[in-house]
Amino acid sequence: MSGIKYLLVYLALGSVGGYIGARLKIPAGAMIGAMIVVIGFKIATKVDWALPRGFPFFLQIMLGITIGASFRMEMIQALTKVAVPVILSTLILVLVGMILAFIFARMGILDGGTAYLGTSPGAMSPLIVLALESGKDPTIITCFHFFRVVFIILTMPAIYRFFFE
Repeated sequence: MSGIKYLLVYLALGSVGGYIGARLKIPAGAMIGAMIVVIGFKIATKVDWALPRGFPFFLQIMLGITIGASFRMEMIQALTKVAVPVILSTLILVLVGMILAFIFARMGILDGGTAYLGTSPGAMSPLIVLALESGKDPTIITCFHFFRVVFIILTMPAIYRFFFE
């Protein structure tokens, strides 16, 4: 089969998995569901089909459109009110991620790029695209971010009650 046919099979499988993940209300369910179904298919059939070369580029464009379209003018006004906490928390999170990435790389657990993308704060989707673009392991990076999202969702109610009520 050609790369386009492989892509169509992956899109069909991923659509089913994404739909199921979203319906089950899994955090990032559409993406995680699609990923699990495609990985399951690859394990079950032992296929290792490559996607067409331009697909990651197309994915980046779609992600850019999605992020750009979600922008609202009110965000600029809101940012002026919280600029210091936003900048400070971003710098601290990035610094901690860099330190952890350095430690993981020095210990030989992960290569530096995969470790940095895995420990970086941010949305899972753009970081996975960056992983694909830079040749890093998107599965490991997805594991980092998926676990973090699930952990936050599971612990947030207790932490909020304990510290903020």
